[in-house]
Amino acid sequence: MKFFFRTFGCRMNWLDSARISSALIKAGHKQSRNVKEAETVFINSCTVTANADKKSTQAIKQAEKYGKNIVVLGCSPKVKSSLTELKKQFPEILIFTKESDLLKNFGASKKNECVTNIARTRLPIAIQTGCDCKCAFCITQSARGPHRSFPLKKIIKQIKHAESLGVKEIILTGINIGAWGCTNSNISKETKLGALLKEILRQSNIPRIRLSSLDPNFLNTEFFEVFCDNRICDYLHLSIQSGSDKILKSMARHYSAKKVIEVTERARKIRPNVAITADLIVGFPGESEKNFQETIALAKKIKLAKLHVFPFSPRTGTPAADFPDQIKASTKKERSKKLRTWGKNLRAKFLKSQIGKYLEILVENKKIGLSKNYIRINMPKNLRGDILKTKLTTNKLAKD
Repeated sequence: MKFFFRTFGCRMNWLDSARISSALIKAGHKQSRNVKEAETVFINSCTVTANADKKSTQAIKQAEKYGKNIVVLGCSPKVKSSLTELKKQFPEILIFTKESDLLKNFGASKKNECVTNIARTRLPIAIQTGCDCKCAFCITQSARGPHRSFPLKKIIKQIKHAESLGVKEIILTGINIGAWGCTNSNISKETKLGALLKEILRQSNIPRIRLSSLDPNFLNTEFFEVFCDNRICDYLHLSIQSGSDKILKSMARHYSAKKVIEVTERARKIRPNVAITADLIVGFPGESEKNFQETIALAKKIKLAKLHVFPFSPRTGTPAADFPDQIKASTKKERSKKLRTWGKNLRAKFLKSQIGKYLEILVENKKIGLSKNYIRINMPKNLRGDILKTKLTTNKLAKD
């Protein structure tokens, strides 16, 4: 079988696709470069928002148009309402809610969970999955199940495997990585993320360790004690969502704008060059113009290096979908545009602050390199896999 993967959503989905692809190749199947060349198209779906579901549905329709066999996996089938809709709309496609069932169907095995079919210098490493939090806008708990930390031994094994493949940077990935070591991801004081980082530094030689999205509540003293290590990238992507305490409470996020400020100030004191980026939602039910301005004010106050702006998209099955005071689509569009403009301004200021500094660059494909604090750099030639120190100039900045 010649197969092709379409993957939507987070790094966890990307990692799932890569792992399943490796297992299929080991079972004798061949991976195609595009949809047209494939016999079977695997669609690893995301269901975090209504728009995410829509994108997955569009991908199914496109594959149908090409007359392909279609296999759907990922988060959508794990949510009852999405699964019902998929079966109703596409009765001919194969749908799997369990990875083990999918692999068995195609004669593949789950014995080797390490990704092998990679052509990159950076690799996500899953350290946990699932979530116990009940954020009002999120359905991840239904799709990924309760919080589970992966064992240290398994994490180290995967990192050492990545090293053997020539990977120079790992990205610690999960649904809520700050909750590693917690019995429940609602209990942030139990986090052992700092201890995990210490063990990774002690038991591996991987040159760069990057952290994916973090909840501010989990960044404690133990974390900051190890964050100073030069092998850990001076980059923090925070799941902030709003700068308004009123909206954060309505979202059921368990921190305040003050907490976000404290965390970012502490990070900069330890790593002055740190890039702090964030996810922000606009147009959440009940968000007034004042609340929106509080979000802009927080982004400016903590000098975000980049923003990921999401207009609120009601997801059936979440409390927020039924909240009163839903915001008009036109208002969400206008606020998104404004916040993205501020994001571009803040990004420009951050890049300007880095001009003239010497940065360690990991060279990737197409003569592009990446700094520890997530600046893409044009390199004079393709030295893929090398880590070079270079002085940042304006003409070296690559497109974000």
